[in-house]
Amino acid sequence: MYRRLKKMSTIFFLFLILYFPTFLWAGNGDYAEKIITSQCKGCHRFEGKPKSKFELKAPDLMWGGMKYKRTWLIRRLLGKEENLYPKGYRWDKLRLSLKHMILTKEEAKVVADYMETKLIDSRIKKSLVDLSTLTEMEVKFGGKIFREYSCLSCHQIKDKDGKLIGGPISVTLFDAGNRYTLNWLSRFAENPQDFTPHSGEYIADISARKARQLIGYLMTLGVQKFKFYEPWKSKEFKNADIKRGVKVYKEYCMQCHGKNGEGDGPGANGLDPKPAINSKLSLSDYPDDYFYNILYYGGKSFGKSNMPDWGMTLSKQSLADVIIYLRSDFNRE
Repeated sequence: MYRRLKKMSTIFFLFLILYFPTFLWAGNGDYAEKIITSQCKGCHRFEGKPKSKFELKAPDLMWGGMKYKRTWLIRRLLGKEENLYPKGYRWDKLRLSLKHMILTKEEAKVVADYMETKLIDSRIKKSLVDLSTLTEMEVKFGGKIFREYSCLSCHQIKDKDGKLIGGPISVTLFDAGNRYTLNWLSRFAENPQDFTPHSGEYIADISARKARQLIGYLMTLGVQKFKFYEPWKSKEFKNADIKRGVKVYKEYCMQCHGKNGEGDGPGANGLDPKPAINSKLSLSDYPDDYFYNILYYGGKSFGKSNMPDWGMTLSKQSLADVIIYLRSDFNRE
């Protein structure tokens, strides 16, 4: 009986070694370090200070636990993700993208856990960008900024038909929203050279508002059915007050649109095109998002070049109040 139990114990132990190798190393990360040493460190660095890209073989990973989302990282280690650099990381030496090594599912999970707990960078703080308040209009602006600042020259994304567009010289970004964490991407955008000097990334002269829009745009790339925030459904709009709206209109809108919405305010003189004649528009037929966006982002967002963007001047409550006033008072035929 004793021999039989001993034999069964040996078989069970061998089973754990073969099919659950993490059992031997649970809790101390030794197994993950063994995998990293044998299969990853030949190309990637896991410690040390940032170096020029032209001194590296592959991207540094000393901050990898804060850079990549766990689910994406596991898929990458399982060989289920495309190579990130179409021309290879060191395009100056090798003009093709080599296949990445592949781990087993258990190994991938162990390495992902290790990176998440060990490969931390104190410079990466909580992002000031709140994705729960990101609007669809902001993402549209972010896409324009992406092109305006020549990001498309080096990074590939996909057009509406799923076709790759953009330069293939740097990392692809068409799946950025599934790949990167918000905190890392926000800090990286401040100064890419802090992480990899001479990487080709540059420091853009960009406002905090535009940075939010650009980061928001990148964090939605590849994400299916991203849930955009709709300010016109917020509590401020539910509590909108016409009397308060009259005051907001008088202080900010009347100067151009006129007291009765005739487009004849003193500020309208010399403007071309002229301000909209609200009194002749059936404003109650306009959707809430149109009102909010044109007031928040300005007329230029809709081809009306002279109307300022009031989003940084008026509170959300003031916007809601003036919108309900416009719909009630200027709904004339």
